[in-house]
Amino acid sequence: MQAPPKPAVSGQLVKAVGLLLEAQGCRAPVGTLCHVETADGGFVVSEIIGFRGKNVLLTPLEGSTGFAVGGMVTPTGEPLTLPAGEGTIGRILDALGRPIDGKGPLHNVRHEAFQFKKINPLARTPIKEVLDVGIGTINGLLTVGRGQRIGLMAGSGVGKSVTLGMMARNTNADVIVVGLIGERGREVKEFIDEILGEDGLKKAIVVVSPADDPAMMRLYGAQTSTSIAEYFREQGKSVLLLMDSLTRYAQAQREISLAAGEPPATKGYTPSCFAKLPALVERAGNGESGGGSITAFYTVLVEGDDQQGPIADAARAILDGHIVLNRRIAEEGIYPAIDVEQSVS
Repeated sequence: MQAPPKPAVSGQLVKAVGLLLEAQGCRAPVGTLCHVETADGGFVVSEIIGFRGKNVLLTPLEGSTGFAVGGMVTPTGEPLTLPAGEGTIGRILDALGRPIDGKGPLHNVRHEAFQFKKINPLARTPIKEVLDVGIGTINGLLTVGRGQRIGLMAGSGVGKSVTLGMMARNTNADVIVVGLIGERGREVKEFIDEILGEDGLKKAIVVVSPADDPAMMRLYGAQTSTSIAEYFREQGKSVLLLMDSLTRYAQAQREISLAAGEPPATKGYTPSCFAKLPALVERAGNGESGGGSITAFYTVLVEGDDQQGPIADAARAILDGHIVLNRRIAEEGIYPAIDVEQSVS
């Protein structure tokens, strides 16, 4: 006989500072979603990220205003679910998988728990096939194999988004998943309407978490993009995952971990930032024998064109190769501004 489910034990909000909420009396593990009552009688979904003494620490997924001391904090008891299926192709979703393109609800999809299956590295299919990414310089001089994870290293304004758009429009991959993480709203609109275009969107899923989203939503945006790509890999398809950017994913984790009291390490980045990067990147790649593949391109924003920044340095260590976009080449009007000599496929 199955044991009855344990009742959720609610707590009370005792503190709210910046990104962090603190509640007492709430009993739930790290990663649990909770409803935090606001002053107007509504609630904000938040996630438990740690503990301080006997109190739990939470960070809101949407909005950070309206909280009051004594507000109820109630674990939902339900996992976060994401849409999976052919109905997501051609649609634009937010970080939680909800459509934001005004085309109505998703059809021909099923909702699955937000989780991923770790693949035994010895069970992965070796990289043997070439993927046409639609850019002659990469295809000819920096050939990419199906299942590789590549970094696109560049400073601001050097053409990262244009390069990703060229890949999305011209690749021969079966499905394209684009994750726009921490981008300005204007850039998101421009990328979808002008760079990607209607033809590029026909076999693409775009996941958007702009710069004004809470830090936890930006983390979810990258993980949602990867989860959708994993679903299509399990269906035996060749998936091209384009994520812009890995740096802003790390910055979102830095915001949360510093607010929770984690000590900073290199340039303010906490140890958990460097632990999160391989945990995300290793989900891409080839699947088990007979399955599909995820070929991933992650943009890495190098501050002041410094290729030795902490995130750029960490990304090179965990990725299979990197492509460097050179500002000098871009200033000459040559796009994509790929510096072949500094790049490794």
